[in-house]
Amino acid sequence: MNAPVTGQVAAGTSDGPAPARKPTLMLHYDEDHIGLEKRLLFEAASPASALDIAAGEAAGRSARLFVDGAPLCSLLKADDDNPYWVVAAPTARTRADPVSATFEERP
Repeated sequence: MNAPVTGQVAAGTSDGPAPARKPTLMLHYDEDHIGLEKRLLFEAASPASALDIAAGEAAGRSARLFVDGAPLCSLLKADDDNPYWVVAAPTARTRADPVSATFEERP
């Protein structure tokens, strides 16, 4: 293959598809009784990678997970000794949110 002439680009030698772009993920922690507000930005092949990063946080700390700026879900690390995750829709109430003690009647 000859070198490209100035102003031209050499043709690619790979017939395969271009590599997929990794999405930008963000874990957003609000300030609470456990810690300060923080936002962790990272690129990963899958949103599941956020669980590995969030594993370093204290139990009871909840975060909102965003993928390319769009809310995906809320995460809560439930226990340090036997860690498991509570995953909810992004608009779901977290433990830190106040719960109303009154209920509205439905017609």
